[in-house]
Amino acid sequence: MKMFEQIGEFTPDSLITSEDFSILKEGIGLKAGQGVLKRGSLIVKSEKAGYLAGTADIEGKIFGILTDDTDTGADAAGDNIPAVCYQTGNFNRAAVIVAESATVDTYEDDMKAVSLFLRNVQKYE
Repeated sequence: MKMFEQIGEFTPDSLITSEDFSILKEGIGLKAGQGVLKRGSLIVKSEKAGYLAGTADIEGKIFGILTDDTDTGADAAGDNIPAVCYQTGNFNRAAVIVAESATVDTYEDDMKAVSLFLRNVQKYE
């Protein structure tokens, strides 16, 4: 490897708004068959179905926010897919992804209860 070789690339996405509140992460097994889930997707823990993205029509509790894009495939019968979630922290309201039929504001109180706090971020271009 060359001494000054560029190996990766970092593109800021404003998901995390501040480190004023501790950011904790935990590994989970996402339910297979949900397709490609994007970084920032709200994750719900369902007693019947396991860890699912979004919140529409899902009975369960808010668990966290997905740290990275994750491909869960198309086959729901497959094994759980390893992933990592933020369990606590301050996050950009506009960057958190929920089901199309909902808004992130709908879940703000439930998110606060598990120490996921939303902030508005001024976008500069």
